[in-house]
Amino acid sequence: MLMSEVKEKTKLTRKAIEYYEEKGLIKPKREENNYRVYSQEDVEKLSEIYIYRKLGCSLDQIKELFKRESNSSLAEIIRGREIESQLENVRVEALKQLLNDANIDEVKEQLDFIDRQETIYSKLMRVFPGYLGQLYFMSYKNFLDEKLEEDKVKYYEEYIELLDSMPDLPLTDEEKNLLEQSSKDISKLDMEKTNEEKMKAIENTDEWLKKNEELISQYMSFKTSDLYMNNPIIKIQEKLREYMEKTGYYEVGIPLIRKFSSSYDDYYKKLLKANDKFIDKKK
Repeated sequence: MLMSEVKEKTKLTRKAIEYYEEKGLIKPKREENNYRVYSQEDVEKLSEIYIYRKLGCSLDQIKELFKRESNSSLAEIIRGREIESQLENVRVEALKQLLNDANIDEVKEQLDFIDRQETIYSKLMRVFPGYLGQLYFMSYKNFLDEKLEEDKVKYYEEYIELLDSMPDLPLTDEEKNLLEQSSKDISKLDMEKTNEEKMKAIENTDEWLKKNEELISQYMSFKTSDLYMNNPIIKIQEKLREYMEKTGYYEVGIPLIRKFSSSYDDYYKKLLKANDKFIDKKK
């Protein structure tokens, strides 16, 4: 069937349908005139995507649901949502108790529950609030979105101690405010798309490099321009890189993250391989 019929059946826009095709969720055939022809399977998948997105599932979660024949992925999503709901209910209950003049000891049970169920990312963003957490962790949210395992707590605590003992970041008040404001302007969807592209680049490096060869060349040229060099965010990133090199963060901090987060460790291993291929490509 053609696009007009698919739009009517699925309640999706043309751009949404084409976007899901681009992401590999459906694979319509192409006629000689380059028109897309959608199968019944494509329509069924698009209808499912519409429902899952409405229920708040990310594209990565939907891809995982389509990959597995069993309902294990859906069960994982449901469990995650249940934990989020439990956490929010516990937080609200603790706030109500404090509103009724309860002391901290009286809400200790709720606080302990929150600590056990929070993701590593949530913990880190709470321990290092504002621009500090945004600078260190925001780019890696997807890889720190897991609970801290009991046998890895010591590495997490070592990491916290390391960051806390490092000298202050050499940022001006204006740069700190810019970071905090920038993070407010980044939507969850923007973060999803950025991380999706990041994973695509490191998991299918050869294909990604070939597909984006011209774009990479343009970017490398742009990096030498005044417009790039004078961008406030780029200046902050350069300050952070120099700061991490001087403080030895890369030699100590990154290995610790890899020890307490298996997701980040998997990502880092793939990143190293992708980086080697990129360097070879530049030679």
